[in-house]
Amino acid sequence: MREELQRIAGRLEGTLRIPDATPTAIVVIAHPLPTHGGSMRNPLIARLARAAAERGWYALRFNFRGVGNSAGEWSGGREEHADLADAVAHARALAPGLPVGVIGFSFGAVTVLRWMATGGRPEAFALLGLPVRSMSQTARELPPVPPGALVVNGEHDEFGTAEELRRAHPKARVLEIKGSDHFFTGKRDEVARVVTDTMPLP
Repeated sequence: MREELQRIAGRLEGTLRIPDATPTAIVVIAHPLPTHGGSMRNPLIARLARAAAERGWYALRFNFRGVGNSAGEWSGGREEHADLADAVAHARALAPGLPVGVIGFSFGAVTVLRWMATGGRPEAFALLGLPVRSMSQTARELPPVPPGALVVNGEHDEFGTAEELRRAHPKARVLEIKGSDHFFTGKRDEVARVVTDTMPLP
C-alpha cells in the first residue's frame, strides 16, 4: 500500500492511497467542517482511506477550497459541493471503468448530499455523523436524503443521534455506533469496518 500526492482540477490538494492488490473500485472521502479544524488529515478520514485500500479500493482524500494547500476561500458550505464534483471527476479519470463510492463525514456528509442534489451520481455512498443540528444547536436544513442512503451515526452524537436520524429519515439505512459521540471517539476502527463492509462496492 502506498500514497501519492494529487492535484485536483489544478487547485485542490489531495492524496491517493493505492492498494497492494489490483483495485476494484475507487472511493472519494470528504472531510469535516474546515472552520473547526477539519481537513483530509482528520484521523477518521485517514483511517477510512486506509480501510478502503485494505479492502482493495483506491482512496482519494482531498482538502476543500481554502484548506491546507487547496486554493480558494471557504464559502460557508455554499460552493464546496463543486470541489467534491471535481474530486469525483478526478477519481473517474484515475480509475476509468471502476465504480466510484463517496464517503462524507459531518460537513463532508452534508456536502455529499448537496452534490447529489445537483446531479452527482456515485455508484455507492455513505454519510457519517450526518448532523440534524448545527454546531450552535440551531435547526439545519439538510439537502434531501435519498431512500436507502447509508447513514452511520453515533448513539450519543451531539448533532444527531442514530435514533433521531431514523425518525427524520425513515427511508434511509441508519446504522448506529454504540457508545459513540459525533466524532466517533475511540470507535474509528469500528466505523471504518462498518463502512467498508456495508458499501455496495466490489
